[in-house]
Amino acid sequence: MPPASPSPADDHAPVPWRIQWAVYGAGLFSNSSLNLYNVVVPLWIVLLEPSPFMIGIAIGSRQVLPMFFSIHGGALMDRLGTRRVMLVFAATAVFIPLLYPVLPWLPTIIILQMLGGFTVMMCWVGAQSFIGHTMKGNPTYAGRLTVATRLGGFAGPPIVGLIWDVAGYWGAFGFMTFWALGTLVSTLLLPPDTVEPAGAADGTSPAPTGLRSLWPRWSDYVAAFRLMAIPAIALVMAATLLRHSSTGMQSSFYVVYLNQIGITGTAIGLLFSIAGLFGGVGSLSVGRLVRRIPQRALLLSAVAILVLMITLTPLLGTFLLLAIAMAGRGMFSGVAQAMEIALIAQSAGRAAQAKGAALRLTIGRIAAVLVPVVMGAIAEFAGLEVAFYLVGGTILVLIALLAIRPVAEPKEP
Repeated sequence: MPPASPSPADDHAPVPWRIQWAVYGAGLFSNSSLNLYNVVVPLWIVLLEPSPFMIGIAIGSRQVLPMFFSIHGGALMDRLGTRRVMLVFAATAVFIPLLYPVLPWLPTIIILQMLGGFTVMMCWVGAQSFIGHTMKGNPTYAGRLTVATRLGGFAGPPIVGLIWDVAGYWGAFGFMTFWALGTLVSTLLLPPDTVEPAGAADGTSPAPTGLRSLWPRWSDYVAAFRLMAIPAIALVMAATLLRHSSTGMQSSFYVVYLNQIGITGTAIGLLFSIAGLFGGVGSLSVGRLVRRIPQRALLLSAVAILVLMITLTPLLGTFLLLAIAMAGRGMFSGVAQAMEIALIAQSAGRAAQAKGAALRLTIGRIAAVLVPVVMGAIAEFAGLEVAFYLVGGTILVLIALLAIRPVAEPKEP
């Protein structure tokens, strides 16, 4: 029998803090680990002295498996249970960082980037799906989850940057293994699986059993992309694509550029920390902002400002100006991300929470794969500063085109 629909009273019942802390912990350590990788991996790759184009490929490769298989992983969570799938990925993520210094060759780094990116992203998908099926898509809980990730983004980067400067790459990658243990412990503390439908969530065919249930299914991808027929989800996907395009700039050549102008690993980590701190401030403000600003305008404005802050990087020659830009970028990134998570959780339906979260990540990974490669190619022929202006400027034009396009306003939460 399918599970009974929750009553309205259930929808408004507070979620115990024991569960909340586990969800926020899983989100904190999984999502913010990207900030640690964004500091350490570019510094590690630069030591191998590849060309700018190959740097872009190596960094962009981290998003390849999430781009193709996030929806499959989300479907597994919807079908087999979120917690048990998360445990597999969380345990795997613990061992990957130490393999970087053990295998210091560009082809193996590309493979590790792909595997590491996938394991971390699936844990992040799982944390978001708990916001949907356990916390009913409540914007307050979505905001708290985003704050948790920003706190991780605040604390982790300066620590790992300092460790890089003091203890070298072994110390830095060792700390990243310790950080991954936080995801595993948080996942172990999550409640038993609560979403285990007997059939496929889309109702097109019965769910396979045994090993067949682990194989990618075309129907899962179709069901996920069908969610884009919902106007609010379509808006989120467009905003996600553009926001993650700027994230692709920050996670690749932003660190390379700062290294070129003499910014130390510790200072680079501090800049990421500033973004994380102000991202928490932005996330906490979402509840008040949505009561004053239409959701579509709020989401697109936040994305435009955070893109502008990274595009201006070559004009910001001092640490103070870079810090101000990162504070603004972090604040509006927190607003945008909390809005995206809440709108997906509200709109996807109980049986498709993980697929909805995975679809958002898939769209984001497409941008995160392509942008570093494009920036690397532009930098190879026209210089790194031109790459910032061309890529960032193009994203801003696309945001403007999306803003003037008449679409249905998402319903207020």
